[in-house]
Amino acid sequence: MARVSSYPIDNNPQKDDLLLGTDMDNAGGPTKNFLLGDISAAAISLYLANNSWKFTTDAIDGAMRKSSMFFAAGGGDGTDWFNIRSINVQTLMMNNSNSLPYLNYLLTDDPSDPKVKVQDNIITIFDRNDLGSFGIFELTGVTGVSNIIYQLQLIPLESSGTIQDAHQYGITLDPLNAQDKTIIFEQVTPDSTWTINHQLKKFPSVTVVDSANTVVQGSVLYKSQTQITLTFSAAFSGKAYLN
Repeated sequence: MARVSSYPIDNNPQKDDLLLGTDMDNAGGPTKNFLLGDISAAAISLYLANNSWKFTTDAIDGAMRKSSMFFAAGGGDGTDWFNIRSINVQTLMMNNSNSLPYLNYLLTDDPSDPKVKVQDNIITIFDRNDLGSFGIFELTGVTGVSNIIYQLQLIPLESSGTIQDAHQYGITLDPLNAQDKTIIFEQVTPDSTWTINHQLKKFPSVTVVDSANTVVQGSVLYKSQTQITLTFSAAFSGKAYLN
């Protein structure tokens, strides 16, 4: 056989090209041909297993298998994303890394800490191989079930498609909801006290202007992460910008 270096170089490899190698799954390690497309798929699958979860309908198997995702009662193949209220995940990934700190980060919404900037806990669970299959949820809890099994509590907001057995899924902050938001509140009737309800789910910064667009100073009382009360020395009408 000629030296390998003597063969011409293919600068345009295709998925149906063949590579010669050793099959380590079989006794004796026989020499076999491997499709380049299959090698690529295997490499991608190995990479995704370290930062994705594979859905399984077998809850017992899922509890023991790294990087798994499953319903507590098992089953669920073909479930519409919008009908999912909770799902279990194995926090030990294929490369033995721990995904729990990341999941807790997705849950975090602490306006008192400027280093933590997560909007609304809105996450997307999406099929790694099908952009048409995803669920957008409000993540309301990450609860321990056992040592390395945690349950995600979810409120569905939007979805497309269904969850499928043996598919791999990523979990990330929803990019649209992760953008900083601004709400404009208009006080039409002059008043010295403005009560504002909002859906920012944080303690927002507030800028107030009167009807002439002059900035007005007042006191801000945060009643909750969805309501504030503004108090001024005199009644006036204008707008409040919440960010």
